[in-house]
Amino acid sequence: MVLSINRYSKKDTTIYTLYWDKGGANMATHAVFEELGASYEMIEIDLSKNMQKSAEYLAINPNGKVPALMHQGQIIYESAAILMYVLDQHPESGLAPDTGSPKRGVYYQYLFWMSSTLQEAANRWAHPEQYISGEKNLQQVKDKANETLIQCWDIVEKELANYGPWLLGDKLSGADFHLFMIAHWSQRYASRAQDWTHLNAHYQAMLNRASVQEMMAQEGLL
Repeated sequence: MVLSINRYSKKDTTIYTLYWDKGGANMATHAVFEELGASYEMIEIDLSKNMQKSAEYLAINPNGKVPALMHQGQIIYESAAILMYVLDQHPESGLAPDTGSPKRGVYYQYLFWMSSTLQEAANRWAHPEQYISGEKNLQQVKDKANETLIQCWDIVEKELANYGPWLLGDKLSGADFHLFMIAHWSQRYASRAQDWTHLNAHYQAMLNRASVQEMMAQEGLL
């Protein structure tokens, strides 16, 4: 494990520790840290070197995946859960609707849907070998995943067209950071978020945010 990035804010002395890999599912939370001006450190888990399978990291996240978060002695894994947890520590940011707001349900909806449906389809397209054995069957998995991706992009495109510019309407939220992350990955997919008009506008708006630019610069994605 390599301690790679430290960002300390004078207004926030509580330090988050995020275990990450370049361009991994840590992107959304990393950008949110910058948006919040939070104090954080990042420890690189290089998947290309199988660092996620080390006994040391498996003791942190038994799934052998990134990201994982450590905060006040508690370990949390799953990217959407981490994002939700961090934003609940910073209600003043307005990046998560109040618990009494109807928008809170929509916020949950998008984060859970993206994690269980959109992100799952993205993973099947990018890593079909994790779902089936035999080289000749891999393309079938990718093709079915692509069908789901198209359906998902169509759903989000319609929602943004009707209620945008953000997923919750005129209010930026953590869900937008999560969508940006998957949209960024999709640039190498058969069906890219950037090929849908409103999705591309959302992607470009997120890409232009200083917090996202800083995250991408730190992760070597620019």
